[in-house]
Amino acid sequence: MKVTYLDSYSALSEKAAQLIASDVQQNPALLFCAATGGSPTGMYAEMSKQKELYSEMRVIKMDEWGIIPLSHPDSCETYLENHLLGPLEITADRYTTFDTAPDLVETECTRISQFIHANGPLDICILGLGKNGHIAFNEPAETLNPDFHKAKLAESTIAHDPALSAGSEPAYGLCVGMEGIMQSKKIIFLVTGKGKQEAVKRIMERRIGTDCPASFLWMHPNVECLIDTSAV
Repeated sequence: MKVTYLDSYSALSEKAAQLIASDVQQNPALLFCAATGGSPTGMYAEMSKQKELYSEMRVIKMDEWGIIPLSHPDSCETYLENHLLGPLEITADRYTTFDTAPDLVETECTRISQFIHANGPLDICILGLGKNGHIAFNEPAETLNPDFHKAKLAESTIAHDPALSAGSEPAYGLCVGMEGIMQSKKIIFLVTGKGKQEAVKRIMERRIGTDCPASFLWMHPNVECLIDTSAV
């Protein structure tokens, strides 16, 4: 893992966008696994300044909240439409998404697993860091799931939105598993946001364990880890 420290969120966002642009210039139709949340928002804004560069790029959604519908303003689907798909004019035929409705979970997990096996590996995988060391919805646990799967979410993950706990079952999400992440050709790991100091410390100890899924990134041959020092 190549670790680069940057002195601001804007600098982190610009650097990440530059890394992506470089790869897209070499492979215009690459498969881009898109994360959501505060970490990549600035990066997507930078990418939109060169939207013509992404006229062939394919996008797959990294994860999605359960309980709430895709149309909910806090869904990953809505986020991607607002920050990536719309601004970069990613057409429907170049976007792979999935629904987390309870009656669709099993078939959606199978469908996306098959899609990744048929079209992968992912060319670029964008990851943010959870306060508890999670990546995507791969939460700390005794074991980690290699496949695209339904994940029970930790309390720290759902704390920002009470709606995620409003269903008849524990809050969950669907996400790319550790195999899909670790087989990606390139990972861009964005470390920014408040309250992540302990997670960063744990990762930098280079002790690989399921209590901190992000620590497994040390085992990947091509990870660009960008750390916003003003945040952590």
